[in-house]
Order: sequence, then C-alpha cells, then structure tokens
Amino acid sequence: MTLMRLVPIGLALPFALLGATGAQQIAPPSVQSSGGATVVQQTDGAAALTGVTLVVRAGLDRQTMRENGLAALTAETILRTPVTDTAGRQMALDEAVAVRGGSIRFTVDPGDVRFYVEALAADAPAVLDLFRAALVRPDFSAETVRDARMQLTTQIAANQLVALDVGLDMLNAASSQQGNTGLPELGTPASLAQLFPDDAARFYRAYYRRGGVLVSAAGRLELLDPSALTVLGTALPAGNTTAVTVAVPRIGGSSRELVAHRNISSPWLIAQYPAPVLSSRDFGPMLVLAAFLRRTISDIAQVPGVVTPTFASRSVGAVYVYDRVPSSLVLYVNGGLIGSPTRTFETALSVVNVLAGTQLQGSIEEFKAIAAGDFANDATTLESRTWLAAVFAGESSSPDFINRGLASIAATQASDVQRVARTYLASPTIALVLPRTTTPSD
Repeated sequence: MTLMRLVPIGLALPFALLGATGAQQIAPPSVQSSGGATVVQQTDGAAALTGVTLVVRAGLDRQTMRENGLAALTAETILRTPVTDTAGRQMALDEAVAVRGGSIRFTVDPGDVRFYVEALAADAPAVLDLFRAALVRPDFSAETVRDARMQLTTQIAANQLVALDVGLDMLNAASSQQGNTGLPELGTPASLAQLFPDDAARFYRAYYRRGGVLVSAAGRLELLDPSALTVLGTALPAGNTTAVTVAVPRIGGSSRELVAHRNISSPWLIAQYPAPVLSSRDFGPMLVLAAFLRRTISDIAQVPGVVTPTFASRSVGAVYVYDRVPSSLVLYVNGGLIGSPTRTFETALSVVNVLAGTQLQGSIEEFKAIAAGDFANDATTLESRTWLAAVFAGESSSPDFINRGLASIAATQASDVQRVARTYLASPTIALVLPRTTTPSD
C-alpha cells in the first residue's frame, strides 16, 4: 500500500508526495516572539481560508477540584460575549463570526485552553478583530454567563451519547498526574450549576495572561496585516500564571477496569496504554506501532465491507495521543460490529499482548508508509495544522511537525517497534461503556 492511496483525492497537500522518506520538502513554519507571546505561521497560497489557533495557559490545571467546568465556562462566556460588527449590529461573538461566514470554538486541555477561529481570507481580519474585542473585554453579566452555561450543558448531554468520548473521559481521569487535570473538560451540569459570574470573572483575571500565549496561523495569511497575529498574541495583560497543584489520592485495589452505562446501542471497549512524549526517540516507532495495531485490530474485528471507511475508522482503531499530558496509546473497539463483543474485546487485547512478547518478523515498510500517510492525513485541515504546530512548538524546539514526524517514521526499524511495544504495552487501563439494558456478557 502506497502513501498516495492513503491521501484523500482533492486535498491540496504539499506533503502528500513525501512518502515515508522523511525528505525535507516542506517549508517549516516561521516563528517569532513578541511581548511574551509566540507566533507561528504557515502560509498556504492554495488555501481559501485562514485558520488561527490561540493557546492560553488557562486549562484544567488552573482549576481547583471544586471548580470543575470553570475553565470551560470562562471560555464559553468569551464566545457568548456581545460584540459589534462592521455593520453596527450587536450579537454574541460566535454568532457575529458565523454571520461573516466563519466559525469559532474552543477546547479545554489539561494545561491550556485553545480557541480556533476560521474564516475566508478576505473576512479573516474583521473576524480576528471581533475575537480580540471579546477576548480583552468579556461580558461576565449574569445573562451572558447563564447563556454560556446552557451551551455547555447541551454539549455535555450530547457528549454523553458518544461511547468513545465517555470512555476517554474515564481513562483520562484515571491516568492524570494531578486530580484537577482529570476532571471532565466541560465540567458536569451539577458542577456548572455551582459556578457564578464572579467565579468566571475571577478565573479570567487570574489566568488570562500573556505568559505562555501562543498564536498559530495557517492558510491564506497575506491578507492579514503583518501585525494582526502579534496584536492578538499580546492582547492579554502581561504576566505568568502557575498551575493549581492537586495531588491524586491513592486508591486501593488492583482492578484497572472502569465501567460505565449509557444510552447507546452496543458495548465499547477502550484501552489506554502509556506512551512516549513527542520529543522522545520512541516517537516515530510509536507512530508505526499505532499504524500496525490499527490494521491488525480492524482485521481481527472483521469490519464488514458494507461499513463505510469513515464509520469503520470511528468504530475500530488505535490512536497515539501525544498532544495531551500524559501521552497515551488508545485502542477502541465497537462491540456492535460483529456478533460477539466479548470475544472481539478479548482478541484485540490478546493481539497487543502477543505483539509485546514476540519477535517481529518481516519488513515493516508497509506500516511505515501507513503511519506516514496517517500522520499527513491528520494535518489535512487548517485547524489540525495550526494545533500540531503549536504542540511541536511547545513541546520541542521547532514547530516543524510534518518534516520531523515523517523523518521519525522513516528512521524507525523493526527493532525500535519491538522495543516500544515491550516498553509501553504491558499494563493497560480498560474502560467498558455498556448499554444500560445489557450486561458485560454476550
């Protein structure tokens, strides 16, 4: 299987032809620092859109255990803050951006909150101005915060119907190095009900600071004023913040299996293994190992031919999560794909055990090509490209994610994959998400 077959037709990706050679054929993102903020740019003249990610050190680790959801409530309040557009109309920021044909959203991570804004290149300057206006003067009135809380509650309810998300939340809570970084990213309806406008305003004043801010932009950037990204990066007050340290209590017992019941149609198994950080020498081998496991688990799960590739990729897979602390390798299987969920789950886990304990035979070039294709495909959108550049800039000395990732894959040998399998695949934590009307048995 060649890389060309793995890259979707119609995507104007300059790195689609790189293969697994690791050749330095892509111009690396440019980086500059100003006023304590870092700005990363990837100009792409073939793109029609401009995408910008803003990373602020105001994530889960800035909350106390009693403030579950406060980081998300503050971010959502910014999105719901009224702004005045160029036509003189006043509306919530996310609505004003949508009126200009753009979109804005946020994600709360263990160490930061990231906003992503996207718009047509011609509209990007006005959209970024709207975002900056809300960012520097959020409206913490009771009405706006109440609206933000309702938006979050609706999203939480939707997430609880996605078995993979439920399982990942449980696993992240179990593997987090601090108690607060394992809290649900959006909070819970009960915890949000205990948070008030003064809480969000206090959180904003304390943690929305310039120190550690990173702006990552990609796409059509030539229509932006040269200072636009720097102005966004330095919009917040100067200063650094520190995380709230919350020790994880030691829990007795030897079980590493988590179980939840939700209103879903079939059982899911999600297994989480520890994994190396992206600056480790094991980064490339883990990417190849994940590709091997994706193919193998899909084969043993006997994904039916009538299942679309998109659905199959959501139902069976292995993902190397290196953009979250701690890094992990996650395997997931939808037990509803074939007749016996228990047998499928047991077989998937046994494949991992066998891989970690046996000698690899034959060539791994096919899986290196698959890993390279997957890595390239993960950067097909402007959002993923801006985020990966931000992750690499924050975790290493360079935001050049595509060349460094492909080079790491190209340098991987079979012995490296074997070493990584033995090092990291020994002790998984398992989450079972089951339908409310059934038991874990067949």
